[in-house]
Amino acid sequence: MKREAAEPELDSLLVRHLLALSARLGEAATLDDWLTMPPIILDVAEEAEALPLEDVFERESGALRAVCHRPYTRLRTVEEVVPTSRVRSIASGAPARLASRPEDWASHTLAGVRPSRLLARRSEEDADIYENRVAVAVLDVMRSHLQQRITQLRDLSRMTDDVHGLLMTSEKTSWRARRDLARLLRNIEDSGRQRAVAGTRLRTLESLLAIVEVMLSSPLARAVDHRSAPRELHPTNLFSSDPHYRRVASLWQACVTVAAVRPGEAETAQRRQEVRVAFERFTGLLLLLACTLLQATPDAHQPAPAPGRTTRFRMRGQPLTVAWSRTGDFTLHWRDRQALRVIPFTIDLCTAPDAASVAASISGIRRDRPAIECDDLIVHPGLLRKRQDAEPHVTGAAYRIGHGDGDASGQHVGVAPLSPLDIFSVSRLVRAVQWATLGADARRYPLTVPVPAGTRSTVTNCDWLEPRADGVAVVRAPAPGELEHLSALLRTARRRHGSSRAAEHEAQRLRTVSETLKDAAVQAELLEVCPVCAKTGSQRQTVFEPREGGLFAALCSACRTRWELRRCMACRRTFPLLEPDGSAAAGAPESDLDGRLGGAFLAVPCWTSEGTGQFICPACSTCGQATRAASCPRGCSTQAPH
Repeated sequence: MKREAAEPELDSLLVRHLLALSARLGEAATLDDWLTMPPIILDVAEEAEALPLEDVFERESGALRAVCHRPYTRLRTVEEVVPTSRVRSIASGAPARLASRPEDWASHTLAGVRPSRLLARRSEEDADIYENRVAVAVLDVMRSHLQQRITQLRDLSRMTDDVHGLLMTSEKTSWRARRDLARLLRNIEDSGRQRAVAGTRLRTLESLLAIVEVMLSSPLARAVDHRSAPRELHPTNLFSSDPHYRRVASLWQACVTVAAVRPGEAETAQRRQEVRVAFERFTGLLLLLACTLLQATPDAHQPAPAPGRTTRFRMRGQPLTVAWSRTGDFTLHWRDRQALRVIPFTIDLCTAPDAASVAASISGIRRDRPAIECDDLIVHPGLLRKRQDAEPHVTGAAYRIGHGDGDASGQHVGVAPLSPLDIFSVSRLVRAVQWATLGADARRYPLTVPVPAGTRSTVTNCDWLEPRADGVAVVRAPAPGELEHLSALLRTARRRHGSSRAAEHEAQRLRTVSETLKDAAVQAELLEVCPVCAKTGSQRQTVFEPREGGLFAALCSACRTRWELRRCMACRRTFPLLEPDGSAAAGAPESDLDGRLGGAFLAVPCWTSEGTGQFICPACSTCGQATRAASCPRGCSTQAPH
């Protein structure tokens, strides 16, 4: 049977955290309540506490060990054909069998038959008794339980290590990552203690699992049929009289108590629906927090987000809204245009068997939604452990932002894993919103305005305009004085036509040209607003440089952030990039990029160990620069996920 991508287990740590966060979000009344809600629960004390079953096992493991190494057995009579010299006791059916098997005769004399082999009878110890099967069943249950608990604690331990590592000042951690982390976690200062608690409990569970594995390799465990585990405990003399077996019985009762809490089909279906709602709320929270991390300011006095409601922001002086549909999707509108649709999907795509299965799931998701004029981002509940265990091509298919397969309409689809146990989940949505806003604006640069040839020669006297075959291109934002100069040039052109009806039409046409150029200038000004510190107007400290070939480069003097539009030398397409703090750091595979850079880049840096300033083209997946890095471990000409 072919394996398919699966939903998270209903009793998993991820699901429990999702449901707990969803319950708190459901009680919130305003948008401010949502935005102050920490999406990541850095509190492992409750999860690290010993469960009742673990306490019982630690207390009774000595008795279980004694049973495994010195079990009670029963004598079992075994009949087998052996050479005559080895026979100690003849079975009752030996004469009849010998009479019918001449091949077992050594010779035939007047006195009778002298056998070479006989059906013998012997007694042997048999450990496969009911009480011992209970003991081995306890070991099987404990191994499964401890393996699951260790996986959960490792996820928590990894998260606390990530938090603790980002708090430590180093060359791999920027002050911006630490600042953003502090805004997402309320008990961040307690990360050291949380890390120690998780580590201590994890070592204890690993020690218990080692004890179980030793007992499972004992002669008793090898002699007992594991498939014949009992469903319930029946009282026996051995369970009543022997102290070791009596304690094993109490262990089995603890195991049965844990197994008895499994929900039925109706409860399972209801819980899955609750998980879907919880993941939608979690996605909405991360998306709104991503907007605030990009310096978007929410309008005052807004109600709590809910299906059918729209949340309004202002970012870089322009309107940004997030509409939550009643079907559970989120549509991002940037400057009154659809920029991105985020679709929550509760199947962990990293558990798919191959990349084709991931692509089929994504196609099915989009097929069930109406077509819109923007890109889609599919988000799914995924853990770092699942991504590490998956095949590289599956991970690449289940994690891509800002690029991906397109369809006939020209829209593309991105994919991103989100989890309340992954502190870098919000950074992925930050990057997705960056692609949908700054990336979309950058890829439209320079904005070309159609201008008649007669007027084109007049307006191209402005330094911020360049002539094109069908009009003029706005290559930078004009200063106030330059806008006045444009108005003066157009007034001069209008006076040349006198006061006739033709002059009136010409005046109307020139006013339209002026308004269109000023609207384009406003859009060009957006590219000069720093996407990190978002200072506008007179506070803006941006050095903007138009370049040949329809490209640009910008530098914020306040926070040293650089953003550019580059052209790939391999496929000749343009792509935007963002360098926080003004330094082109060395890149790495996606998980390391999340850990070290927080997903702030638009395009991913080249994976070379040196900071070359080269970036991977999202369109063709190569380090599309004129001089490629020979030491890049990724391979500049290799199609690889990023």
